[in-house]
Amino acid sequence: MTPDAKTPQQGGLAADPYTTAQEAQQALSGMVFAALKNRGRKIRAPERSLPLTIIGGFLGSGKTTLLNHLLTEPHGRRLVVLVNDFGRINIDAALVASQTDDMITLTNGCACCAVSADLTNTLIELAERDVAPETIVLEASGIADPTGIAQTALTNQAVHLDGILVAIDAETLHERAENPLTSRLFGNQIAAADLIVLTKVDLIDEAQQALTWEWLATHHPDKSVVEAIGGDIPPEVVLRVNTTRGMQTAAGDPEDHARAFESVSVTIDDPLERDHLHAFFNSLPKALLRAKGVLHLVDTTTHRTIYQRVGARWSCTPGQPWEDERPRSSLVFIGPPGLLDPTTTRVRLEACVAGRNAAMDSA
Repeated sequence: MTPDAKTPQQGGLAADPYTTAQEAQQALSGMVFAALKNRGRKIRAPERSLPLTIIGGFLGSGKTTLLNHLLTEPHGRRLVVLVNDFGRINIDAALVASQTDDMITLTNGCACCAVSADLTNTLIELAERDVAPETIVLEASGIADPTGIAQTALTNQAVHLDGILVAIDAETLHERAENPLTSRLFGNQIAAADLIVLTKVDLIDEAQQALTWEWLATHHPDKSVVEAIGGDIPPEVVLRVNTTRGMQTAAGDPEDHARAFESVSVTIDDPLERDHLHAFFNSLPKALLRAKGVLHLVDTTTHRTIYQRVGARWSCTPGQPWEDERPRSSLVFIGPPGLLDPTTTRVRLEACVAGRNAAMDSA
C-alpha cells in the first residue's frame, strides 16, 4: 500500500503578475523543448498527416466514458489512444485498456503545465512507425487546459489538430463555474473547445436542463453543443470535427494547476470488505472534487469493481474480469490542497481490509 500526494505550492487561483509571467515562461520553455526535440528526427509520416482529437473536460465530466464508447463503436480507423491522468495511479488508463490494443499512458499530471516531454516523445514515435495510425485520440487530464496540449502536439510536423472536444457534466456545471477553486480552469477548458459534449443530462430535471442550456447560450453562444448520455455520440462526430481554428488564437490563461489541486493515491493488495469501504466513501469530505478507483472486493474476487465519485454522488459498479492481472485496489482522490491527509487516508482504507475489525471512525 503506497500513499502519494502532490504537494502544491502555497496560494490560490488568483495569480499575481509575477507568478503569471513565470507560468507563461514555463509554457514557452516547454514549447521550445518540444520543437528542439522534433528537429532532426526522420519522420516517416507525411507533414500534417496524423489527425489528433483531444478529449478534454473537468474532473468527472465523462471523458473516459466518451472514449470507451468511441472504442466500442465501428469507425474503420486505426486508432492510437493516449491517456493523461492526474495522480500517481492512472485509473483512466486502466478503464480504457480493455477496449483497445493500442493505448499509451502518458506521464501522470497535467501535460499542459510543464509541456510534457512524454507527449512529445510519444508523438515522435508514432510518426516514425512503419504503419502510422490513422487517428490519434488523447484523453486529457481533468485539470488540463487542452489548448496547451494541442500547442505541444503541433510542434510535431506530422500532426494536425482535427479538433478539441470538451465534456461538461450538466449536473455540476454551475458549481464548477461559480467555485473560485475551479472557475478559471473550467472556463479555459470550455474556451478551448471546438465542440462541447454535454454529459449526464439524464441526472437533472427539465428545469435544470433549461438553466444549463441558458447558461451555455449566455456565456458561450459561439460554441457548438451536443448531448451525450453514457458517452453515446456517433464516432464521426468525435473524429471529424475538422477544426479551422488556429492555436495561436486559442490560448487560455496560463495557470499552475498543481497549486490548486492535490491528489492522494493509495494501492492495497488485500481484498476489501464492501460495507466498511462504503462507510469510508460516505465519510469523505463534501469538498472532494473527484475520486475513482479499481477495487478488489472480498465478495467479488473474479472481477474488478469500479468506484466513481463526482461531487457528492458516488457509485460502485461491476468491471472487467481480472484474468491474468493480479487483483488489487487502486484509488485516487482529488481535491483542494490539504483536504485529505495521505497517512490518515491510508490507515482508514487499511481498516477496510477483510478480517480487520477496526472501526472506520477510530483513525
